[in-house]
Amino acid sequence: MRVTRSTLTIAALCLAPFAGLFAVAVAGTPLPGARSSSDMVKRGEYLVTIAACHDCHSPKIDAQMTMDTARLLSGRPETTWPPVQADTEVRASLDLTAWAGPWGNSYAANLTPDPETGIGARYTEATFVNTIRTGKKPEGEPLLPPMPWTVYRNMTDEDLKAVYAYLTTLKPVRNFVRTAPAAVTTQD
Repeated sequence: MRVTRSTLTIAALCLAPFAGLFAVAVAGTPLPGARSSSDMVKRGEYLVTIAACHDCHSPKIDAQMTMDTARLLSGRPETTWPPVQADTEVRASLDLTAWAGPWGNSYAANLTPDPETGIGARYTEATFVNTIRTGKKPEGEPLLPPMPWTVYRNMTDEDLKAVYAYLTTLKPVRNFVRTAPAAVTTQD
């Protein structure tokens, strides 16, 4: 069979209506190994849960450590007093959102996407990943204990991006968490 220009033209005209469907099908097909944004957010939620982020970053409503679901991952509330510092002990507030140790006091940050008091304006995906990798906030301040960034920095880039993706889906909570003061040494 001889293929002529007119045969190709007729074939193209017959197949043209299906070309759009093919393009949509190909465009909607993720590359092998790629995740949809929904899958990424679900993965991030899973990682935040198993990495125990809620233990310190979510305020509690009772002594049983029940998370305040209206303020998930919003950091230390103003009503939580910092523990008294001691030279040779690590101490925590009852809700675990404030800590004291030889490094001074540290407060769990607001991880919600609030643009003024959370990660909303201060962090991009890249700066979030860099903060966990280096232990330095975008402003250059160190992440203080008990934040286990030296463990979390071993997460893959994909996992850290999934954590960030999940955090950006949270309800923004306006909760200013002040910077931790310098250590106060005690004299005996």
